[in-house]
Amino acid sequence: MLVGDIISKKLIKLTIRDDVGKAFELMRVNRIRHIPVLSEEKLVGIITNSDLRQVLTLSKSEDSAQLPYFISKLSTVKEIMTSDPITVTLQTDVEEAARLLQVHKIGGLPVVDGGKLVAMITETDILTVFIEIMGVIKYSSRVDVILGTHPDAFQDISNIIIQNGAEVISVGMSPHTEKEDRVYYFRLDTDDVRLVAKAIEDSGHKVVSVVDG
Repeated sequence: MLVGDIISKKLIKLTIRDDVGKAFELMRVNRIRHIPVLSEEKLVGIITNSDLRQVLTLSKSEDSAQLPYFISKLSTVKEIMTSDPITVTLQTDVEEAARLLQVHKIGGLPVVDGGKLVAMITETDILTVFIEIMGVIKYSSRVDVILGTHPDAFQDISNIIIQNGAEVISVGMSPHTEKEDRVYYFRLDTDDVRLVAKAIEDSGHKVVSVVDG
C-alpha cells in the first residue's frame, strides 16, 4: 500500500510569516499536532505541538475559556519550526513511512509530489491502516500456531482453515529469529475458531493459543 492511497485530501498549512497564535488555533480547532510550513509555496519546515509548548502557555482564569499567551519573545512560525523536514512522496510505501516515523522519533511527515506539498501523513493515519489490515477492529477470531521448519506448513494451515469454513483476514508473525520458534497469528472470520484450532492440532501442528471473536 502506498502513502497516496491513504492520505487525507484536507491540507492545513502555514507560512513562515504566520504567528505562533495562528498555529496554536489551527491545531486546536482541527485537533492536529503537526502543520507543514511554506515559503512562497515551497515546503521549508514543520511545526508541532511540542514546538508550541516552548513558547505558549494557557491562562489560568477560572471564569473564562483558557487562552494562549506568549512566554517568550519568539512570535512567528519561522522562529520555532523545524527546517528541512523529512518527507515522503505519494509513491512511498506505507511501511517505509512507518519506518521513518519510528527511526526519527517523529509523529508526522509532509507528503510531496513533484516537489510540491500535497498532504501530511501522521502516525495515527498509519496506525489506522495497520489496524484495518490486521482486522483488529473487524469482528474476528484468532488462532496462533507454530509452523516449524516444514516448507509447506503455511500452505497446509491455510488449506485446513478453508476446509473448516473459515476465512483468513490477516496473518501476523512473531519476531523470533529461529524459524522453529516463530509463531504465526491467523486472524479469522469464522463462527467456530475452536473447530479450526482442533483441525490444525490434529494435523500435527502446535496451536499456542486461541482467541474467540
